[in-house]
Amino acid sequence: MNYLNIKSAVVRGSALFAVAVFVAGGIAIASAQSNCITFESPLAGSVIPEMSCTISLNVECRNVSKVDLQARYIPEHSDSPMIVSLGTISRPPYKLIWNTYNLQNQLFTGIGILAEAAISGGAPQVARQEGIFLTHKPVDRKSIPVPYLPSGAPGAGSDTYAQEFKRIGDPQKSAWGAVVWNEKELIFHVSVKDPSFYSNQPGKNIADAGLEIMIDPTRKRAPYPTDRTLFFVVPLSGAPYAVNYRAEIADGAFKPIPQSSRIDYACNVGISEFKGYNIRAAIPKEAFGRSMPDTISCNMALRVLDANGKVQKVSLTGGNVYEMYSPFSWNDYYKLQKPLFMNSTLQWGIFSAIGFLIALTVYALVSKLRKPQLLSNFERSEEAKAVFERVNAVIEQELIKKELKIDYVANRCGMDQQSLNLLIKRNTGFNFINYLQYCRSEVAKERLRSSRSSETSIADLCGFDSAIEMEKCFGKFYHTTPYKFRTQQQVA
Repeated sequence: MNYLNIKSAVVRGSALFAVAVFVAGGIAIASAQSNCITFESPLAGSVIPEMSCTISLNVECRNVSKVDLQARYIPEHSDSPMIVSLGTISRPPYKLIWNTYNLQNQLFTGIGILAEAAISGGAPQVARQEGIFLTHKPVDRKSIPVPYLPSGAPGAGSDTYAQEFKRIGDPQKSAWGAVVWNEKELIFHVSVKDPSFYSNQPGKNIADAGLEIMIDPTRKRAPYPTDRTLFFVVPLSGAPYAVNYRAEIADGAFKPIPQSSRIDYACNVGISEFKGYNIRAAIPKEAFGRSMPDTISCNMALRVLDANGKVQKVSLTGGNVYEMYSPFSWNDYYKLQKPLFMNSTLQWGIFSAIGFLIALTVYALVSKLRKPQLLSNFERSEEAKAVFERVNAVIEQELIKKELKIDYVANRCGMDQQSLNLLIKRNTGFNFINYLQYCRSEVAKERLRSSRSSETSIADLCGFDSAIEMEKCFGKFYHTTPYKFRTQQQVA
């Protein structure tokens, strides 16, 4: 059963650690099973976002002369683990702070730490913890748009949002990947230009080459794939399959365990001899559960053949194999809205209601052009006029306060907020917020005419949150900008 070649990377890293640390140290596994040294922190599966890792041990052995600490981690720009000595602790408390600021993030399988206690007159005692993840370095995650492509439409949609696979290592080879969506599925399309590729290469190599699609619908940014991660493989030869991951943590050991299964998703592979190949894979919305998310974390990895016919993995997000399979490093893909001209129902609705929309647009324009106009005394009672003048006086006194709210004015005038808003509406045509903005704009006009203060200063003195807000109000009420108004109206 094919486990992607990922499993081999996990096994290779674990084996190197076990051989170099346990065997080279001459320590029998049996001696570690009944030892008297255990880890208090960090434990297997821990995620450490800080720039240091505090190693704390519980040592119950007698006659301990020293405790040596070693770590296995992945150096930058490498797929092979490195084992280093972290130091020696000669007396309690058995703690050590490991500064990790110069390490890259440790993802997918994480780092492993081994502690060996030397016992005077006895066999060494050993404890280990694996799968400790460092997420202390920020990751430059891109936000990539996913355009709409109708179901059944040929091609891969617009090339505008296609992403290039870099680090292929051969100037004659290139590859691009794109993602589109529709109501039924999420479609991944990859185009590979490879003049050295031909279909009569050894069969196993062709079967191992292809495309890996990794999706995290939850965007939890876990450092390793979980059972919520969607993982699909489309080989150049053979049937596509899915891979489900579960994390196995036991006795200080950590392993991401993959399990593959056949899928019947629509996947097409087109091969052009000595030119390259194209892969198109459609992930149905049912794969995501009840509905397809609007935004996902995602990565694609190409399995291309090198000059010797061996598979080389190239990640769309870049980085080594451990970053490649870690949702922590993946980019965000977000769906663009479906274009209006592709929605027949919406088209019919727009055309059938066009008269209403025109009328509504005219009404909106008239409302914007409208300025507050006091009703005639004949239309208003003297009592209502007096109440409004009292409200207007409070607003004029307090309008320079940026935090001025309708509840404050209503309390000052002995009214409830709804009645206050209705009173202003009847007398000016504006609601409270628009009327307050209008009054501030009127004061700003006078300051622009008579002073040489900056627009920012004037906006602040008139109660606006910013000069940008003042500019929006000028556009709404006067159809101009503060700068143009001052240029035309300022008194010399």
